[in-house]
Amino acid sequence: MANDATPDDRLSSFIGSRILIVMSNPPLGTSGDRTMKRVALMRELLRADSTLTANLFALPTYRTGDISQVGQQPSGWLDARSQILKGVSFADAVVLAYGAQEPRGAARAHFRSQVRWLHDALRMHDMPTWTVGGRPLHPSRWHRHTHRTHPSESFQRALLDSLEPVDPGQHNCARS
Repeated sequence: MANDATPDDRLSSFIGSRILIVMSNPPLGTSGDRTMKRVALMRELLRADSTLTANLFALPTYRTGDISQVGQQPSGWLDARSQILKGVSFADAVVLAYGAQEPRGAARAHFRSQVRWLHDALRMHDMPTWTVGGRPLHPSRWHRHTHRTHPSESFQRALLDSLEPVDPGQHNCARS
């Protein structure tokens, strides 16, 4: 880890903690290795003991935009809830990373309902919750965001500087 990439006082509660990263859905046709490397980097930068991932939507797709088609029925959304609750009971803090783009059509209503349900669960467990750049950016978008907002900093330092707490009363963290 670079010397300039250490958690500041605002992030010191992550040190030694267990972090839940809430993403969109499982990958289809790829290993998801690049995303998991970003999750591992976040764990390392925050000096957390461990991470667990959970997804808002249980069914795999090749790209998140495909959720607009396969997420029209509630089952894929409801099936994801047990893994999310397992993660919430495991974690000391949460990083929302399910992406800033909502699905279209009927899946949008299910998505919004799932986000409300997630925020209710996080509030009920009094779970400190964070995003990168104030939005639930997917790990694959973290570098783009940090390069744009902190161009003179290393990626690692910029990623730490981009972590922002989520207001516990905020329900719709999907809008950009």
